[in-house]
Amino acid sequence: MLRNMRRSEKTEEIAENWQSVFTGIAVISNRVTPSHRDTKGRPEWYDALVSYSGPEARPILSIKDLGLNLKYSSGTIVSLCGTIFEHQVLSWGNGDRVCYAHFMRELVRQRLDVPPAGWVMRDSYLRD
Repeated sequence: MLRNMRRSEKTEEIAENWQSVFTGIAVISNRVTPSHRDTKGRPEWYDALVSYSGPEARPILSIKDLGLNLKYSSGTIVSLCGTIFEHQVLSWGNGDRVCYAHFMRELVRQRLDVPPAGWVMRDSYLRD
C-alpha cells in the first residue's frame, strides 16, 4: 500500500514519512475502552496494542470471546485479531496510562487496489 501511495502526488509526502505496516494508529489515554470488535479490518489481520503506564496503574485487558483477563502492564504488546475477538480494557487503576493501538483498514486497501494478504500459515515457515 505504501508503494502505491508513494506513486501518487496526493499521498507521496505522507507515505514517505509513514514507517509502519499498519494503516492507522489510535492513541488512547487514561480511559477504559468498551467491549468491541474492530469492524473495519479483516479477520486475518492482527492489531498491535502497546501499553505504557506509571507504576501505580494496573490495567486489565479483557478478551471476552476467550474468557481472558490479562495484566496489561507498561511495555506490554498484545497482538490479536481485533475483528474476530471482542476486547476491552476494564480498568487501569491509578496514574497515567496510554495505549497505542495499531490497526489496518480494509477501505484503505481497497482504495489503493492492493490484493488482501491471506492468513499466516505455519507451513510457510517450515523448512524442507
